[in-house]
Amino acid sequence: MKDNLVMISNFKKTILYLDKVIINFPGNEKVLKDKITSSMYDVLECMYMANEVSNYNRIIYQKKIISKIKMIDFYLKISLNKKYISYKKYQKVCHHLLDNLKLIYGWIRYEKV
Repeated sequence: MKDNLVMISNFKKTILYLDKVIINFPGNEKVLKDKITSSMYDVLECMYMANEVSNYNRIIYQKKIISKIKMIDFYLKISLNKKYISYKKYQKVCHHLLDNLKLIYGWIRYEKV
């Protein structure tokens, strides 16, 4: 299946990278790892839904995407503080998340015009 939106393909790359990063989490942090994983896939699902629904309902999914991405950043910050990921990996993932947030905000501005 070919993706129509650049942000979907960008976020898929982010998911693949983040999967490699969180695979080494300790066993006692299963909840944190599961939260990151489920949030990533929720963002992807909301991206697909926002692309398919009407303009009126699209803003709801776009705002969900923003909140989920911010939660992923929060979970990654916790992982960094607990030293489960390195600062370099944290920066790289956050750079990807920031790029996706910029695309979402641009999409929202485009819809309002």
